[in-house]
Amino acid sequence: MDCSGREGAAVMETERGQESPSSLPMRLFLLGFLLMFAGVVVIMASALLSGDANVSGGAIIFVGPIPIILGSGPNAFLAVILAAVLTIIGFIVFFWMRKQFPKG
Repeated sequence: MDCSGREGAAVMETERGQESPSSLPMRLFLLGFLLMFAGVVVIMASALLSGDANVSGGAIIFVGPIPIILGSGPNAFLAVILAAVLTIIGFIVFFWMRKQFPKG
């Protein structure tokens, strides 16, 4: 059986208005990207408008299975806790979406 024929049929079904299974994950990815971009713009604007040099920040960077936790400023502990909570929520959503849309 020719695989290209089935691929063309799937594209035709998608063009008729039926959603492909990958449209929800792609929409969630784009939504996440837009939210991150908007967050960066808001943070930059607030830093420029306030002129306050008393800024705190926190981040969690994963290098393989090893987390690297960074924080600076007077409220660094709260920023790192917020970053950890958001990371855990991100992992939960990732594994939930993986169960919703299995490979294959």
